[in-house]
Amino acid sequence: MSLARPFRTLLALTAFWAALTLPAAPVDEARTALGLGIDEVSAALRERPKQDDLIAQLDTLVEKYFAFTTTTRLAVGPAWRDFTPEQRTRMEELFGKLVIRTYAANLQAEATPVITYGTPTELKAGRVEVPTTLRIDNTTYSILYRLELEAGTTPARWRVYDVVAEGVSLIANYRGQFEPILRKSGPAGLIDTLAAKVAPPAAR
Repeated sequence: MSLARPFRTLLALTAFWAALTLPAAPVDEARTALGLGIDEVSAALRERPKQDDLIAQLDTLVEKYFAFTTTTRLAVGPAWRDFTPEQRTRMEELFGKLVIRTYAANLQAEATPVITYGTPTELKAGRVEVPTTLRIDNTTYSILYRLELEAGTTPARWRVYDVVAEGVSLIANYRGQFEPILRKSGPAGLIDTLAAKVAPPAAR
């Protein structure tokens, strides 16, 4: 009997098992993590929660899937070095509340979006960009998600640090809003401004 067929079979099996044991590429890991996060947010929306309940759910999901420490630092920009450790913690807390409340206020719970994932790109080691298209109410939007690998956790996890919707970066958008406040009033002034924005209506 010829040895060619058994040899080819052995090679095929070896390649198959090697593929199973090889670790996933960073872009695949990031794409999977993003999909899990979007699926969980979508599931929360399908429950049609009240606004306050939705905000509470999003608070939890942001902690799980969003690298908000990085987002806050990049949104503040070079002035971040002027913040004390306490101010950085407070800034991150308030900025998170502002983004979540803005996002929740603009959600259309009646519509079910259809999301299509494009080919992820590794920006650099530990940073991946995942393009998507979102179709809702017969309108299609282009949304890029940028994720970073948080190596300080066990296991390491991919979390979103920036979202670019129709060419507009969340980080760049807020940095443009923060810069004039920082020039005029410094870190304390920016913190006071955000605190006023996220305060309950009665407190304002």
